[in-house]
Amino acid sequence: MPEQITVSVADDAIGRIDEVVTELENGGMHIDQVLRPIGVITGSVDTQRVRALGSVAGVAAVEPQRTVRLPPPDSDVQ
Repeated sequence: MPEQITVSVADDAIGRIDEVVTELENGGMHIDQVLRPIGVITGSVDTQRVRALGSVAGVAAVEPQRTVRLPPPDSDVQ
């Protein structure tokens, strides 16, 4: 089952972020967005492959994406 993830690129690898993207794709990641200036890549990958992406050269961290939902403005919880 695919899992939405965020990959942080190591500071010393930001200059070669496109190479990191290629390696992540080779590792099974479907890329949604590449935020080059801040070194972040978002996308999805099969849950069983998440750990392997952490060993890709230039990857600092692989984290699951989290969704935050706020109550509507007219709710009792503020």
